Amino acid sequence: MTAPTRYHIPYPVERALENVVDRLGIRPVRVHPVAFPLYVAELSATVITREPFDLLDRYVGLAIAECGFGSTAEISAYLGVTEHIVGRVLQFLSKIGHVTASDGALALTALGLRAVRDDTRYIPKEDRLKLYFDGVRCAPLPSGYYSRSVKVMSPDEALAQRRFTLLGHTAEFAASAVEALARRRDRADYNLPDEHENLALRAVDRAFLPCYLIRTRTSAGYGSLLYTAADSSASDAYLEGITQDWPPLAEAIQAEDRAKAERWRAELSAWLDERALSMTQLTWTGHDVPRLTLPASHFPLGDAPAKDRAEFPVRMVGSYITPETFVVQLWCRDEHTRREAGLQRALEYVDAARRDTEDITRFLAQLSTRLELQTPLAVSDLHAFARRTGRGTLAI
Repeated sequence: MTAPTRYHIPYPVERALENVVDRLGIRPVRVHPVAFPLYVAELSATVITREPFDLLDRYVGLAIAECGFGSTAEISAYLGVTEHIVGRVLQFLSKIGHVTASDGALALTALGLRAVRDDTRYIPKEDRLKLYFDGVRCAPLPSGYYSRSVKVMSPDEALAQRRFTLLGHTAEFAASAVEALARRRDRADYNLPDEHENLALRAVDRAFLPCYLIRTRTSAGYGSLLYTAADSSASDAYLEGITQDWPPLAEAIQAEDRAKAERWRAELSAWLDERALSMTQLTWTGHDVPRLTLPASHFPLGDAPAKDRAEFPVRMVGSYITPETFVVQLWCRDEHTRREAGLQRALEYVDAARRDTEDITRFLAQLSTRLELQTPLAVSDLHAFARRTGRGTLAI
């Protein structure tokens, strides 16, 4: 029997968790890998390409447009070339849609007139493209979902894997959705270029977009954030808007919670056993998230961490990890180790984008609170850490 495919979003779930914790300051409590339903519409379209005119092509077009010549003989006499050559040119211009012959009289098409006016040879070519529509409203997805980082699952891939819970299509595909998109002035924002004309629907298939639904808890109560590979630096506001009050998503989460409730301890215990750890090293920071507390020796600063020794990068102290759908916070009682973790995270934060002092100070304060530091981290501490670890002088 073939083993189920282990299908993963092309970025680690920990990155999404870091966004929840570091950027938003919210506590994650569960992670649910779900597959959002899509339709993939395959279309054919006409694309007009631009090329420089060959000299004779241009003059034949001008002879029809400006001189009003309607026969091969008239154009031949005017240009001083044989009728055979003019006939070959006319045959080519007819093939690319510039010239027509009605009742034996030559005339330029709209495309031919445009070519003469712009002094550019326009050649129509057929192109094929695929467009994504969601399976809830049959609305088009923005261009961000077409980036290389986004991997959409075909129906066969979706059925072969076991990691992501498949959410069913609740809307039928409607060809009118393509027509409506073609009429939109902002259609290029939905991966339909303006130069694509004469759209024709060739095929439609179902597909699925892998997502991480992260359930969160704040003082105001529970919430959820949806992350996709379209933008791993922030939650997916577009899909969140679609699924906010979508019953199939709520039903899938409730069903998974019920299924996991009976076996979560066994699965978590197995995950700990693989790392020579035990349930006794877990404590509860609240009603939702267990904390895995390890000695400082389990968080090497310079060496590569070893799984069989239950080692983790020092930057992960205070971070959240996900054995299956469970969220566990890594912890160390040694405050020096927690400070090193905070400074490492802050240094990565500075390197990721340009930051001003106010932004970095805010981030350090947030880290200090989360890492429960008695002496909060300061910008001066970050400068000293950068010099000590070979990073050099920071431009802040």
